[in-house]
Order: sequence, then C-alpha cells, then structure tokens
Amino acid sequence: MLVKNVMLFVGISVLLFSHSSAVASGEDDIGQGENNYQAYCSPCHGANGDGKGDLGAALSTPPRNHTDASIMSKRTDEQIFKTISLGGEAVGLAPDMPAHNTVIPEGEIRGLVKVIRRLCKCEYKK
Repeated sequence: MLVKNVMLFVGISVLLFSHSSAVASGEDDIGQGENNYQAYCSPCHGANGDGKGDLGAALSTPPRNHTDASIMSKRTDEQIFKTISLGGEAVGLAPDMPAHNTVIPEGEIRGLVKVIRRLCKCEYKK
C-alpha cells in the first residue's frame, strides 16, 4: 500500500511540476482550461472526465465522474473552483484530490470549471 501511494504521489507530482502554463496572465480561457484538464485532471478523472483515468485506480476514493450531471449539477461553480484550488480534503471531499492553487493561476482554474460544466452538460441546480 505504501509503495502504491508513493508511486501515485510521484506520478501526480511529475504531472503537476512538469507542465508549464501557456497563459501567464491568468485569463479565464476555455482553451487553456482544456489543456489544463488534460494535463492535471485526466490522469485521475480520465481524458473524457468519466472518472476512469490511469492513476485513479490507485486512489483510496474513486475520482469524481465529471460527466455525471446528476452529481455535478448539485455543485456550484464556486464549490468546484474551491475543490480544484484547495484540494478535496479542504472542502470535505476525498483527501486524494490535491490542491492546484500553487500550480494553476486562478483564472485558469475558472477555465477548468467551465470545462467540467461542458463535460457534465449541466449547470448548478438548487
């Protein structure tokens, strides 16, 4: 188990620190959001957002299926933003979800929220 967790940590760390942002200004850019999704999210959440990424199988909690509108429509954009920015544990979700606020600018995280909304084909419903 320890080896599996170390390998997962190393894999995520390599992905996080090897990717350089193309938009340094932090603009809310859907194109950059899609690039960031593939670089940072797809290893666990899958290239199509279905929660079946290669690294996801090693996690103690399965990654969220971003294509599931019944779940994603219950999350506000701000909740999704905070989860990406601060990590799962900081918002009462899976501790395996790392914080990305040190590697992805705020505007680009907002772009990721838009990408996730496209994947679920949904908006927040009270």
